[in-house]
Amino acid sequence: MAEIRNNVNKNNFINFLKSLGIEVHFNTKARGYSGFCTSKRIDISKELPENKVIDVLLHEFAHFVHYNLEPELFKTNGSLNKLFHTDKVKEIEKELYQITQIVFDSIQLRKIERLRDSVNIKIKAEREKIKKYYPDFQSSKKFKDFEKYIKHSNARYLLKYDCVIIKGGWFSHNITISVKSIEDDFPSMPEAFSAYIKMKSLERKRNRLNAKSSKFIKYLKQPTELFARFFQFYCSDKESTKHLAPEAYSRFVELKEQNYYPFLNDFETTCLKDGDINV
Repeated sequence: MAEIRNNVNKNNFINFLKSLGIEVHFNTKARGYSGFCTSKRIDISKELPENKVIDVLLHEFAHFVHYNLEPELFKTNGSLNKLFHTDKVKEIEKELYQITQIVFDSIQLRKIERLRDSVNIKIKAEREKIKKYYPDFQSSKKFKDFEKYIKHSNARYLLKYDCVIIKGGWFSHNITISVKSIEDDFPSMPEAFSAYIKMKSLERKRNRLNAKSSKFIKYLKQPTELFARFFQFYCSDKESTKHLAPEAYSRFVELKEQNYYPFLNDFETTCLKDGDINV
């Protein structure tokens, strides 16, 4: 079976998009993405390799199709109910996210996961240092000896910040203290207490990484992104789409045959080298 993606005529596709009133640009950075779409414009990053251009055009075209179903799309990120008109939205959402994980090879997300794993190892190491002196220590409970000690030390600021400048008075200089140099900044501090401050700093870093990861996953799970990557995958490998997302595939094909999706059938008629592409 010939796949849509391999049969797209790039020039025909661009001209088709222009006939819909869309400006198509290939000479921008696409706001730092591979591509982006607005109601009247599609930008493809000038840094994108040529062999990726059709894939990104298909992805952005899917956003445009979705926009014409839901004009408020760019404010709301759309709705799977509107895209598939079914009561099986939860099942479809799971299928689409599975496909997203295949289509979207996220170097950034993997980097976050590696950093988080590294931070967890370091947190464990600092916790073990504390337990050498306080065997019953638990992160979730108050560290009473530390709290008594830290009240009278400038190191208390490092429980909230990794680096702090402490302003001097009339006859003294400003002093910089940091978690990285805590042993040098506070040479008399017990090892367990400096390890506790380091552990808290690492926990803050882990929280920031978790927030980044959650934000990224939230973006990937937006209905408009799920649909665009589904369409991109459908155009590349319909048999795999049918196997991995049977409910979404079946409903999509059914609605497509009813001309539910704006411009989609016109796209296949106008932009493919071989017009006889079967679903």
